[in-house]
Amino acid sequence: MSEKIKETITYEMYTISSKAEIVNCPTFEVSHFLWNSKQQPKTVGRMGYLEGKGIFVQMTCYERNPRRTFCKHRDPVYQDSALEAFFAFPNHQLLDNGTFNSNDVLYFNFEINANGAMLAQYGAERYKRTFLTDEEYELTEVKTTMEEDCWSIELIVPNQLLKQVADISDLLPETIFYCNFYKISESKEIEHYGAYSKIFSETPDFHLPQYFAKVVIR
Repeated sequence: MSEKIKETITYEMYTISSKAEIVNCPTFEVSHFLWNSKQQPKTVGRMGYLEGKGIFVQMTCYERNPRRTFCKHRDPVYQDSALEAFFAFPNHQLLDNGTFNSNDVLYFNFEINANGAMLAQYGAERYKRTFLTDEEYELTEVKTTMEEDCWSIELIVPNQLLKQVADISDLLPETIFYCNFYKISESKEIEHYGAYSKIFSETPDFHLPQYFAKVVIR
């Protein structure tokens, strides 16, 4: 079964030559809080294609003392307070009518808490996914910064991973891909689910690529 991609949001991704140039990229906001969220911490970010490196994401959440109990990569950081970036690459799955089978499209999930612990995987469905290797974690250059009233993350989706997993050598203007950004905690006392591109599901589920935003490369 194929589903129409909901394109209510389009993000324009610029090419940048250094991480410092991310300030020139458009800002996105994680503003759709879903499923009876108990909190709605303001979350904003930017994304650009860092030449020679890959997709560079910077996100900031205005949240004091975020929950951060996990310290190791591959830990279930979504049970803490986490910022997340998901990317779907349906190029080879697109049908003639512009749809794709949302149950069979390659997508990445990067989920990071304020300690810098990251859960990162890829695959074509939610429950059969592959963890990044230690070497691939290093290539992401994941980093977190704590301030008095907010915390931030930086992340690279490395070219090497895009080539190896998604068969994408270069992110050219004709490359089709989709993204979504999230703010989450599954901890009951602060439970919340924020999305950049709204998810239409009766139960909490961020693993729905058909609701991701379209990326236009400039």
